[in-house]
Amino acid sequence: MGSQLFGELPPGDRKQILERCTTVRVPAKKAVFHQGDPGKEMFIVSSGRLKISVVSTEGKELSFFILKKGDNFGELALLDGERRSATITAIENCELLVLHHRDFRELLKKHHQIGLKLLSILAGRVRATTGLYENSVFIEIPGRLAARLLDLAAEHGVETEEGLLLDLRLSQYELGTLINASRESVNKQLKTWQGQGLIRIVEGKVLIPEPHVLESLL
Repeated sequence: MGSQLFGELPPGDRKQILERCTTVRVPAKKAVFHQGDPGKEMFIVSSGRLKISVVSTEGKELSFFILKKGDNFGELALLDGERRSATITAIENCELLVLHHRDFRELLKKHHQIGLKLLSILAGRVRATTGLYENSVFIEIPGRLAARLLDLAAEHGVETEEGLLLDLRLSQYELGTLINASRESVNKQLKTWQGQGLIRIVEGKVLIPEPHVLESLL
């Protein structure tokens, strides 16, 4: 089990956790759950990638994170008993491990280090969310988009002879939700950078020939 949350446990304990999990497959573009749904289980990503987002009453979507293999989500509702705080949607076809509420609480009691690791993960998400808010207030769209592309490339990038390839297909709308900008603004900025040779679009993926040049825009 290559799990961010359980990866430091002994192999025998990880095997027991895996035996308690069920497996679900989620096709691309389908939501695992929606903001406001009741929460009775947590999930571990076995394969594929998903996004965490919220939607305002006016229908505006804002995305916070892209989840990948080994990441966990859905644990917050199990800790406080409240409804889901965000919507989780598959970007690609995904396979997920599902751990139900009772099993999760038993694991927390048995393995105190899981609780500490979970606090660390949640703290990281809070810091990232705070950074997203600060960027949307104090940094213009080009800087926000450059920073987000570089962050995504650090997590999902592949080194090629032509540069750093963001091995993740995101629509311009999805990129906009990640930086609190409209699809039109993202489209305009990407076209500008393409004209300047700062990025290329290869089969729907962003290629950054020289990341240090994009970093200079921050």
